[in-house]
Amino acid sequence: MKSLRTRLLVVATLVLMGFMLLCGAGLDQAFRGSALQAQRDKQQGMIFALLGAADSNDRDQLTISVGALPDPRLTRVQSGLEALIFNASGKVIWRSPSFAGKVPELLAPDVGASLFTELDDRFASTYGIRWVSDNGGLRLFSAKPKPQRYTVAVMEDKNDYNVQLHAFRNLLWIWLGGASLALILVQMLVLGWGLSPLRKLVRELRGVESGQQSRIDAVYPTELTPLAEGLNTMIAAERNQQQRYRNALDDLAHSLKTPLAVLRGLVDDRTLATDARDKLRDPVDRMQEITNHQLRKAAAAGRRTLAEPVAIKPLADKIAGALAKVYAAKSLRFTIDVPDLLRVRADEGDLYELLGNLLDNASKFARTEVRLTATIQQRMLTLLIDDDGPGFPDDADKLLSRGVRADSLTPGQGIGLGAAAELVKLYDGGIALGKAELLGGARVTVTLSV
Repeated sequence: MKSLRTRLLVVATLVLMGFMLLCGAGLDQAFRGSALQAQRDKQQGMIFALLGAADSNDRDQLTISVGALPDPRLTRVQSGLEALIFNASGKVIWRSPSFAGKVPELLAPDVGASLFTELDDRFASTYGIRWVSDNGGLRLFSAKPKPQRYTVAVMEDKNDYNVQLHAFRNLLWIWLGGASLALILVQMLVLGWGLSPLRKLVRELRGVESGQQSRIDAVYPTELTPLAEGLNTMIAAERNQQQRYRNALDDLAHSLKTPLAVLRGLVDDRTLATDARDKLRDPVDRMQEITNHQLRKAAAAGRRTLAEPVAIKPLADKIAGALAKVYAAKSLRFTIDVPDLLRVRADEGDLYELLGNLLDNASKFARTEVRLTATIQQRMLTLLIDDDGPGFPDDADKLLSRGVRADSLTPGQGIGLGAAAELVKLYDGGIALGKAELLGGARVTVTLSV
């Protein structure tokens, strides 16, 4: 995930969903525990109500008359509420009229203690008691003779409990789901608001790149202020450094111009001996070529991330107009197929030298037409320079080395392509020599990362 906003949103959403699941599980467990406790208390109360209605029969055994039952459901079969009384040996001595079925296996608690058991289809509560007979009457926890041990059991099916639990769970997850969606929406809004300064900073950087502004002017939060100030410092330093380079090179060019002119004058001085002039000519020519090459190489700005974009078409039209005059004898036709809105972040001087070298080389060999095509895609600029001349030789790649000429009768061809190749390297680009498809002559393909 390349987007910072997406990363934060995904992580926060996962944390939120985990929190909601834990909350849901916790609430569900708490409700279930509370419902079970309520069921236990209800059945415990029913046991005490049954004991309040209990009496002894003729055999001094605990019994409850039908008319004294505390809940009418105990009188109806399959009502969901049942009651049993076990003796000390675990034998059923009384059952409610509602009981119909197999007697479950229930543990007998101690006297005065109770047990709550969750069976597959019902809840069961048991309570241990001791009764004694006193002239036909019964009294709880009596110390009179003839004590008898009993276990009273109340059972109720799970239908009402399951319905209640299911309804609670549905309502719980509906509310938690709705709350999660609402929180995610709020989270998206908060992230959008929190990251808005970054988007604003990106817009300002694009404005600097497009030349609409010269620096980052907006006020940013404390965390982004050092970044904005650092970018402004970097922009100013880059421009000042480039200007210092240009000024230093201008001074160097003027400093070398006079000594070279003097040496050139000695070479052309007819009063000197021919041998002396011949010995000076090659070193002076070499010094002039090296000086020009190094000045051009040092003056090349190369790719600058925050450089103001330069329109290519006006530069190309200007160069084509100048070359049309230089090669007026050929009556060359220059076709500039460059969109008016095509602008690239590169130094104007670099583009001027690159296009000038390539168009000049094409003009030297062209018969009637030179064509320039420029396209840009994914920040890669492609330049195609075609002519209708004889084209490149088989070993055309050698022409990209400085000083190698395609035709010794046409001076400057090798130097121009070599200088262009060195300039292209500054922009992480490439240059290739081939054949023009439409014009049939030479084609130079240049790609620049801009």
